[in-house]
Amino acid sequence: MSALLAMMTALVISIALTPLMIRLAPRLRMVDMPDPRKVHAIPVPRVGGLGIAVGTLLAIVLFVPIDPILSWYLFGALVLVAFGAADDSMELGHYVKFVGQFIAVIPIVCIGDLWVTTLPLIDWQLPEWLGKSFTVIAIVGVINAINHSDGLDGLASGEALMSFAAIAYLAYLAGGGQCVAFAAAAAGGILGFLRFNTHPARVFMGDAGSQFIGYTLGVMVVLLTQKVNPALSMALPALLLGLPIIDIIAVFAQRIYGGMNWFKATKNHIHHRLLAIGFQHYQAVLIIYTVQAVMVINAVNLAYESDLLIIGLYLALCALVFLSLVLAERTGWRADVGGRQWVILGLLDSIRASNVLAVLPRWFVHVAVPVFMVVSAFAVREVTPDTQGALILIAVMLIVYLPLRNAWQGEYLSRLAVYALIPMLVWSCQLSWGGHAAGLWAWSGWFFAALGVCVLLAAKFAADREQFAPNTMDFLLVLFVVVAGFMLDAGAIESAWLGSLLVQVVILFYGCELIMRMSRAGANLLSGAAAVAVGLIVLQGVF
Repeated sequence: MSALLAMMTALVISIALTPLMIRLAPRLRMVDMPDPRKVHAIPVPRVGGLGIAVGTLLAIVLFVPIDPILSWYLFGALVLVAFGAADDSMELGHYVKFVGQFIAVIPIVCIGDLWVTTLPLIDWQLPEWLGKSFTVIAIVGVINAINHSDGLDGLASGEALMSFAAIAYLAYLAGGGQCVAFAAAAAGGILGFLRFNTHPARVFMGDAGSQFIGYTLGVMVVLLTQKVNPALSMALPALLLGLPIIDIIAVFAQRIYGGMNWFKATKNHIHHRLLAIGFQHYQAVLIIYTVQAVMVINAVNLAYESDLLIIGLYLALCALVFLSLVLAERTGWRADVGGRQWVILGLLDSIRASNVLAVLPRWFVHVAVPVFMVVSAFAVREVTPDTQGALILIAVMLIVYLPLRNAWQGEYLSRLAVYALIPMLVWSCQLSWGGHAAGLWAWSGWFFAALGVCVLLAAKFAADREQFAPNTMDFLLVLFVVVAGFMLDAGAIESAWLGSLLVQVVILFYGCELIMRMSRAGANLLSGAAAVAVGLIVLQGVF
């Protein structure tokens, strides 16, 4: 439960803080201006990292037990956020950033005693001085790998999100509750940021965000493999970290071979090369997401296999990526020749003109989601102290929403309240219907199947095609639901129905997003349903 609360807290804070930081970005001089190396053509605020960091760190302080390792992690995170924010504002330069990175990493390794004791393919333990030196350099390397991979909307954050999900799952299997909550908090902070960073992005994470995420990811990989479950393969970090590591190694190799400055920014990263051969922005991101997903899924499946097998698989996947790029570049192959488009998008466009496929599903979603919120309130039988606090916060947001309902602040308050309430309601229904009413349980399955289909039809066949166009966030959510649902229902976790809970929450989130985007009245509708649901819970006397 602490992991879920940590994730939701980080997500809510990140979503709430990011729009405020976007408005402050010009005053803070934290705006990313276009230049020939970058792919955006207009100035974009680079303050999203502050939302990620604040959301993640507050969730950790509130819900994760603090030990010496975590204390030094918090110190390092604050150092990197400070250096990163300063760089986003005034361009500190590479060497100053390296100073900040070493100031952040050395204490957690040397004082917090978090270091790599064994390397892949060797059977003897590293001397302490060598292990700690290697760990410092490795974590600094991960920081810079994530920083350099942050070149397209949602790219670095999406890759890291997959890695955090795999770390959380492996930690859960090993009984590492602290590590699970730690990873869940980081995932929540990133999810809140991705709400604004999906192409076309309204905000970038900046160095404050990329360095914070890289540092957190590096620390967590070492924590998982050295403290939580040392039985894991020592080669597993290669698959857990995935493409960003081999990408930065390849880029440095090309710069050295070409006699260039190691740290001078160039356009030879994987994402730059995909764009150069004609892939659209979101297509390049989806290709990289797919490769990263293959790597982290195999990290979970091969967690206890030999180092040689894991390294071989990692190198084979990386070789496939780079050989494909080289082949396309040398043969002149183009992804955009002849107006080529992805088949699924062409099929959607060909039948989009049907009003039936847009209007009827839209009305069903508008009715079904608020009705579910109200009806499911009757399933709440018990409220824990943590949930009581969350319900009080939701009630306060709904009250504050009333005078602000016609302003942008009101829109975000409505989203926060509704998105925070839905997982509680779904969880209560799972416990109540799943344990006592098989008929209702079966009925709910048909209900969510119909709701999911209607959400898809209403969104993808809407008149305003651009507003509901498929994006990379859709890919991440679908991937998360499918993979998590498969692993949970396959018996990896005792409560198999948790898989369907994840599916239901995501369907309801998409339904709420659809309702709110259709009209401003949608926010009023969902806020009213949320207020009625909270009122019913209170009236039932479960407090």
